[in-house]
Amino acid sequence: MASTNGSDYTDYRSVQEPGIPYFTPKQSTPVGAALLDKNGSPENAISPVFRPLTIRGVTFCNRIFVSPMCMYSCSSDGMMTDFHLVNAGQFALRGAALVTLEATAVLPSGLNSVQDAGLWSDAQIAPVKRVVDFIHSQSKHAAIQIQHAGRKASICPPWLGLRTVPEQYGGFPDRVLAPTAESWNDNYPLPKEMTANEIWEVIEAFGQAAKRAVEAGCRIVAVHGAHGYLIHSFASPASNKRTDEWGGSFENRIKFAVEIIRKIRRNVPPETLLFWKISAVDWLPPGEGWELEDTLRFAPILAAEGVDMLDVSSGGTDRRQKVEMGPQYQVKFAKAVKDLGIPGLYVGAVGWIRDGATVADIIENGKADFCSVAREFLRDPNFVHRVAMEVGTKIAWPDQYHRASCEYFPCIWFISRFSLASRWRQLRRIDDQHFHRCQGSCPYHERQYLGPGKATICDRY
Repeated sequence: MASTNGSDYTDYRSVQEPGIPYFTPKQSTPVGAALLDKNGSPENAISPVFRPLTIRGVTFCNRIFVSPMCMYSCSSDGMMTDFHLVNAGQFALRGAALVTLEATAVLPSGLNSVQDAGLWSDAQIAPVKRVVDFIHSQSKHAAIQIQHAGRKASICPPWLGLRTVPEQYGGFPDRVLAPTAESWNDNYPLPKEMTANEIWEVIEAFGQAAKRAVEAGCRIVAVHGAHGYLIHSFASPASNKRTDEWGGSFENRIKFAVEIIRKIRRNVPPETLLFWKISAVDWLPPGEGWELEDTLRFAPILAAEGVDMLDVSSGGTDRRQKVEMGPQYQVKFAKAVKDLGIPGLYVGAVGWIRDGATVADIIENGKADFCSVAREFLRDPNFVHRVAMEVGTKIAWPDQYHRASCEYFPCIWFISRFSLASRWRQLRRIDDQHFHRCQGSCPYHERQYLGPGKATICDRY
């Protein structure tokens, strides 16, 4: 051990982050983790938002996760690109405990848009691994969400209007699959009712995609079982009108999901975490769709089959839905699942989570174990640091950014915590007002295509 000016040094170089195929410094403290002093004690009061969460040996340094968000930025072969590296990487660099890569199709027929990511081929592993490696290099965890879009496949990106992409433009409207031959709406393809063989082929594809996700370095595999995509379409009586073993009763309608979980569990190492997104309700009149009682009945089954984390969303399977949107509008569903007290099942809240007070309320009051955040990260990649300021917890910055941190300039803590938080409250008020009066296209809300020459309107799905 060398000594210079009274200080001890074990080395004059940064230590490399292990397991990464290029040099990047190992972070002295995981980015986004609460700071401790040299004795291992908290430097200040730690909000429950920044207390670590450990699930079967995987420790998340805080309770703020990045939800998967489709970016519609792949070529027709489903390969992730530099865009995905930069987009996902910024969230890891800024302290999100888990970054889940976008909904990734298990088969070409499962692509939501023709520019979505895929994981149906071994050739697609390397581009995913490149993104995963960077997330890991920043001391963060990476997951990838695998899905089949079902009857919502072969459509345009939202900014081009949610409508069918014809075959001559790379679409596949004649190969769209669903439990029942009913389209989402008139602008979407008319799907083909799946045969038993096709159902088992998709189940196998989920298992193979999960295996590839692990080969790409993911310790966590997420499955999209919500928002009217194929898994949800099988579960909901609003979209599944089958009379065979895959439809009718509750047990038959969830069979598709259960078989997918079993196939994935057979194909991945036992230490792999399984993350499931569910729509808690269809927002339809009683008796016409999937309801909260179904979710509360299904949750213990998911846990028993090997699901570790349940991300509780809602809606998306029927265009007649009447969604009661507002701050924390889906949190009550997460709390209902958490209140079941299912051993080994950790519950996440999602939807309209946009500030530290909301995150703190959810975590501190036991409404959920973690918060999954999407749009707010797009608006502000520094969301984790903003939450930390708002709840009064000092957290680690990347070592490379230490000169911008509150530790390097302590006055930033005071200035940022009050002036920046005040500015964001003002911006949120402006956006809330806009949301309630929005009649046309806007950058914050997804849009539904109404036809050539017609306006677009805000539409959550």
